[in-house]
Amino acid sequence: MQFTGFTDADFDAYQRRKWASNVFNLERLQVKQKLELLGRQLAPRLTSADGSPLTYEVSAEHPALWNQHSVNAQYLFFSRNADARRELDAIISRGRSMASLVEDPSPLRHHIFLAVILDEHQVEVSLKLHADAKVDRENLERSAAEFFQREKLLAAITALPESFRIGIEGGDGWCPATALTDEALLQLVGALGGSESWLAISRGWARDDEAVASEHFADAAREALDQLLPLLHAIAWSRENDQLAMRDTLKAEDRKKKTKGLAKNDRVRITGGMLAGKTGVVQDASDKGEVKVLIGTLTLKVKSDALAKL
Repeated sequence: MQFTGFTDADFDAYQRRKWASNVFNLERLQVKQKLELLGRQLAPRLTSADGSPLTYEVSAEHPALWNQHSVNAQYLFFSRNADARRELDAIISRGRSMASLVEDPSPLRHHIFLAVILDEHQVEVSLKLHADAKVDRENLERSAAEFFQREKLLAAITALPESFRIGIEGGDGWCPATALTDEALLQLVGALGGSESWLAISRGWARDDEAVASEHFADAAREALDQLLPLLHAIAWSRENDQLAMRDTLKAEDRKKKTKGLAKNDRVRITGGMLAGKTGVVQDASDKGEVKVLIGTLTLKVKSDALAKL
């Protein structure tokens, strides 16, 4: 099956009176299925800075805890793949309560992404970065603080077609991307951290635009995403765009994971193998997940998975 375009009924599925009602889940599911078809067509061209494919997902069509029991729009979004997310999530989730992690398990607020978004009034193609996307936001802040990096970023934004706008959602500082100034860019980046909102670079098509009703809208969406992709690469943290010098942090996180957080002089019990039940003291822990344990006068190498801290 191929994407065939959007109908008036698709937009009507997101009328305000329907946002919190499960009665309209089927209407929204039909839109979700169209966006899944569109995502399948668009995804092959979209990659991260390292060449790995972006993962695409479609947001939930039913009211739930993680959308505050309200579905005012349907998102098709493209973001870093699951392995890349996992690498950063341990850092992003620090300081967040368990309640906030349960309320919002999706990567939307915590990773920069590209999206096709449909609501009652329009279809939008957008690059979005939430204030809670700590690593990507701070990477952008560091880039903006350095003149030559900021100059390159500004040139990329102002080179976008006139149909694109940039601003913080809920704010009044929106302007055409082509008109963005150095001062305005600094203000936007500085304001994002305290905004609890989104920095967005986007263009939209009204629901009565003939383009959205055609299968050829896939071509228009593809073109807009292609235009935003270099900006995703310029803003998103990656090993190739590491403004935060995070390589050492990630190595430390990986080592901690492999050694289960065990450190020298920790008392441990062996939980598997012939020595199960024996206790000892950690002498050293390696990056390969092996731990040297002193048991009496004997030092043995034991897999961290076979140890429990006392």
